[in-house]
Amino acid sequence: MDNILNALTWIDTIAPTIWIGLTVIMFWILYKVYAKEGKRHPIFRFGVFLLVLVWLYPVYTYFFNQFEVSLAGNLLTLWATISYKNRLKPLDEKMANWMYPQIIWICLASVYVGLLLLDKYQLG
Repeated sequence: MDNILNALTWIDTIAPTIWIGLTVIMFWILYKVYAKEGKRHPIFRFGVFLLVLVWLYPVYTYFFNQFEVSLAGNLLTLWATISYKNRLKPLDEKMANWMYPQIIWICLASVYVGLLLLDKYQLG
């Protein structure tokens, strides 16, 4: 288990950069949805909710500093991201495809946090 965790420690190093990059993509998508449908459209509002959820993640994971909270937050964000991607698809397929980087990142981060959680309970 230690070898796997050591191999994934780079995730902590690049997480802020990835987080900023994903935020830029989400702002771009929100801008496109706003230009196409306006701010009252449910897809725009759900996108704002997702953006807030993504931005709150570092706050509540740092505040609670527990792997359980982090994993729950990851799974909630993954569900919201997949739901948003599916809602975007009828509006614009290309915009929906821009959600894949976030889906991949959240899956990777969830695996990492899950392994940290397993390691915590194995050693604890």
